[in-house]
Amino acid sequence: MRKAFILLPILAMALFASCNKSINRVPTDTGASKTPVKGTHSTGTTYYVDPAGNDSNDGQSTATAWQSISKVNAQTFLPGDQILFKAGGSWSGNIVFLGSGTSDAPIVVDLYGTGNKPIINGGGLVNGSITLLLNNQSFWEINNLEITNTITSGLHYAVTGIKANNSGTAAASHIYVKNCYVHDVNSTGVGNSNYNKGTGGIIFTGLINDVLVQNCHVANCQIEGIRTSSSTQASNVVFDGNLIENVYGDGIVLNGVTGNSKIINNTIRNTCMSNLANYAGAWTYNSYQTLIAHNEISGIVGGNIDGQPFDADINTNGDIFEYNYSHDNKRGFMLFMPSATNIIVRYNLSVNDVDPAGTSAKMINYTSNNSTNKIYNNTFFFTGSIPLFFEYTNTSSPFAFNATFNNNIVAGGTVTQFSAQPITASTATFQNNCFYPSSITSSNGPAGVVSNNIYANPQFVNATSGASTNFNLLATSPCLNTGLVMTGNGGIDFYGTALPAGAPDIGFYQHISTGTTSTLNATADSYIRDGSYATTNYGTLAYTVVKSDAVGYARKAYEKFDFSSVPATSVQVATLSLYVNGVNTAPTRTISVYTTQTENWGETSINWNNAPTDTTYVGQIVVTGVGTYALDVKNAINTQLAKSDHIVSFLLQNNGANSSTNDITLNSREATSNQPTLTVTY
Repeated sequence: MRKAFILLPILAMALFASCNKSINRVPTDTGASKTPVKGTHSTGTTYYVDPAGNDSNDGQSTATAWQSISKVNAQTFLPGDQILFKAGGSWSGNIVFLGSGTSDAPIVVDLYGTGNKPIINGGGLVNGSITLLLNNQSFWEINNLEITNTITSGLHYAVTGIKANNSGTAAASHIYVKNCYVHDVNSTGVGNSNYNKGTGGIIFTGLINDVLVQNCHVANCQIEGIRTSSSTQASNVVFDGNLIENVYGDGIVLNGVTGNSKIINNTIRNTCMSNLANYAGAWTYNSYQTLIAHNEISGIVGGNIDGQPFDADINTNGDIFEYNYSHDNKRGFMLFMPSATNIIVRYNLSVNDVDPAGTSAKMINYTSNNSTNKIYNNTFFFTGSIPLFFEYTNTSSPFAFNATFNNNIVAGGTVTQFSAQPITASTATFQNNCFYPSSITSSNGPAGVVSNNIYANPQFVNATSGASTNFNLLATSPCLNTGLVMTGNGGIDFYGTALPAGAPDIGFYQHISTGTTSTLNATADSYIRDGSYATTNYGTLAYTVVKSDAVGYARKAYEKFDFSSVPATSVQVATLSLYVNGVNTAPTRTISVYTTQTENWGETSINWNNAPTDTTYVGQIVVTGVGTYALDVKNAINTQLAKSDHIVSFLLQNNGANSSTNDITLNSREATSNQPTLTVTY
């Protein structure tokens, strides 16, 4: 389906069209005190408007202020003019400004005096009512106004707070709306004859370049919060630092933009309140290289079959979604439409964005046909059990997920199916992710290029909803320094911490290293087997095996590391990483890890009969499938550093009941990739 709205008859402009659907930063309101500025038309004239003024005045001083909106509407303003409304004043009616400014002399609307923002109450008296309208005009700046447009109960009109429209083919330019409070704009909803999706808080239609909506508060609006719509892509359209809350439909939409357009630093909460049409929190349509960054989105409960905080919609190319925090939404994190291409989603934090009992319970609705999209270094945390991580509703494509999914943390609850359909695309890439619990990927799990994924607790600081810092990583996390270097990664993490030239952390957070990190390869490894194989050595093979079974079938593995090159008496972090390349069918496979006091065994001579048995327990690894598993071994390494012999030997064994199906095969140091490693930070 496509989302469309009915044209306002007064403007006769192009249809909005769209797809299937829709850090608490609060704009600062300090009251205000403006010093009147007086001039002539050569430099611009300042006009004052005061409810106690008189329309027979010239309006050019506070003592000779105009009184009414009708007087303002009768004046054609010239470049450099200022229209100043008295602070604390209130007017009823619709403003239709006339005239245009120039690039070096825009027309400015603002307040004067001290007190609250001037209020313009539109009244919602007719269908198509707009409280403040700029039609086919350029170089206007609207500041510090309070705008309403409330329909009388029982009427069903389409109304808007602030609107700029360009019905021509030549671009309009430079429309700024700053520090305005737009609220209680109550257009009629879905199902009524005057329903119009292009109505609501602050709306731009047609080709308008250089648009800025900054530090505005949009609340209790219907249908939209802030949006644009242009069939020709406009440039430099920026929505920055706004608070948008309690909105019937979409929070923010950039429709038809290119060239340095941005949705940044906004707080969007309780949008998509209706479930009668498709809406989303912040999304792009017909967009090229738009930046969506540093936004916080929460409280979405509706949006019909969409309702995600973020959406790369139809004809989006190269948009970047980064450094955003979404939480406590019901419909998932993001939607990719079929034509979305070259989309980058990175260093975002998603917390409890899926309602397990909801009708659309998935984290990502991925319907793109393009393999050039990249999702990396995000953290997805959720509680409870959700049906899907990836939903795939594009019946025209033979693939499910077909793009890049690297360096992400997916953790917390359980997932019935990782993907709604088996992932069959050879272009799919799942590398260096952390999936915990590992059962998240057990049904329709990662396929294509799959390597170096970790199935261990990521060790968040405090895995509960609230501050984003709760989902930073502890110093003992297996996700530190274990990511894949991504080309053009933006250079910083969610908090602005510089990314290393080498392996980054997995997830949205990059720890600030206070020491040196070294990754050591095993110097020797082998497995041993009992029974009639007790004297056989397996040290030259490219794999090791761990298995608990009857005599003649049991196997244990050994790994040895030399860290004499580490110039420290203790380490901050030490992580043992092992790659499991194969498992049998037993549902439970637990590797218990020990250190051995004897490290002088030889790789090509160790066997069941001569292997060291003097061991100290370190920890365990629960294996559920192929991938990299990590274990914190800091205490073991620090114990060994206190000795003169800086060599550590690990024993890997399964202490469970004997079974013919609990064997685990791991890569050895002779493998061509994914060899055992010991990573230490000191």
